[in-house]
Amino acid sequence: MTSELDSVGAGGAGAAAVQRLFRIGGGDAPHQAAGKRLLQVFGVLAVLGLAGGAVAWTGGHHVLGTTAEMPWGLLIATYVFFVVSSTGLCLVSSLGHVFGMKLFEPLAKRAIFLALVTLLVGFAVMSAELEHPVLLLKWVLLSPNPTSPIWWMGTLYGLYMIFIAAELFFLRRDDHRRAKAAGILGIVAAVSAHSNLGAVFGLSHARPYWYGPLLPIYFIASALLCGAALLILVVYLEDWYTNDRKLRPANEPLVAGLGKLLTLFLSIVLFFTAWKLIAGVAGAHHHKYEVTMAMLSGPLFFSFWFFETFLGLAVPLTILLGSKGRRPGWIALAAALPMLAVFVMRYNFVVAGQMFSLKPVVGPRDELIRYGPPFKGNPAGFLPYTPSLVEIAIVVGALAGAVVLFVIGSRLLKLHEEA
Repeated sequence: MTSELDSVGAGGAGAAAVQRLFRIGGGDAPHQAAGKRLLQVFGVLAVLGLAGGAVAWTGGHHVLGTTAEMPWGLLIATYVFFVVSSTGLCLVSSLGHVFGMKLFEPLAKRAIFLALVTLLVGFAVMSAELEHPVLLLKWVLLSPNPTSPIWWMGTLYGLYMIFIAAELFFLRRDDHRRAKAAGILGIVAAVSAHSNLGAVFGLSHARPYWYGPLLPIYFIASALLCGAALLILVVYLEDWYTNDRKLRPANEPLVAGLGKLLTLFLSIVLFFTAWKLIAGVAGAHHHKYEVTMAMLSGPLFFSFWFFETFLGLAVPLTILLGSKGRRPGWIALAAALPMLAVFVMRYNFVVAGQMFSLKPVVGPRDELIRYGPPFKGNPAGFLPYTPSLVEIAIVVGALAGAVVLFVIGSRLLKLHEEA
């Protein structure tokens, strides 16, 4: 059945096309009307996020839940989540038009566009955290610091954004030779930028929980997981809301192939997670051991075991490796759960690395006693952090806004015609 939702890309442009995308018509089927209502809700949440961003830009860090000793919070975790997703989308989509795997070629335009959307939304979230983002752009160009991993992160992600934008431009013109060249450059920039993002944390000597060579590789593995999961959801949900809640037969092999990739990437992330815990416990390294134990049996116990381990790894792998792993609906569920888990994982990762105070405890004779508890009345010695309502509004708005931007853009650019 064809509806206004299906014909937006071909039947108009600009404001009129967007209005048709949100307006529920008399001829819409129930599943199509439900999709439009959901999009309307996301639009309202996106506006709420913009309002939260305006408050953060004008109020500064005073409106956030972060402190001088816990300077990175929910917004940094959300930024990492978005750029992880963008990198994964770029890498997984390259299997088709760059590496010649025909099964994945129909995903190219939508995947690259979604990679661009998630990257830009991630930058927007980061701008709310920075308070004065214009100064960042100014000093990155006027006073570069090549010894800083954060400077390299901004530079490499800027190049990555240019390359994937060029890749999308050439794909829409069906210039596959130039699109492949831009795609190769995009892959190099994506791997460089995202592994460098891992280095931003991994090179922090003062934060033992983060420090080490594992993180750049771990970040790439989790990016591949996000890319495969998001593409499964894109294909499945597009058909769900435009094809009477059924996956089109032509897309069944595509979802099955992505499901196999998701199984592989989940297994790799499980491997890294296990070794990260072993490294945290072995040797009882001060700070690293305490924070690891906070995840295994302390304040982060529930979020780690329930969200990261059970919902994020155990349940999806059980679905994909069992008989239900051949059914599109179950594959989509196995893709949705890790995305929720990765978001929680990023939050836990950012917060856990800062949970221990770096202030030394000094004795009556100015001797250094220890770095641990108690701190601020917390007997466990962990620094407190609670996201503010402004941070929560920004994050909810960013997640909803990414969906709205993708749906509108994919229709206006006619990317949905590949479905």
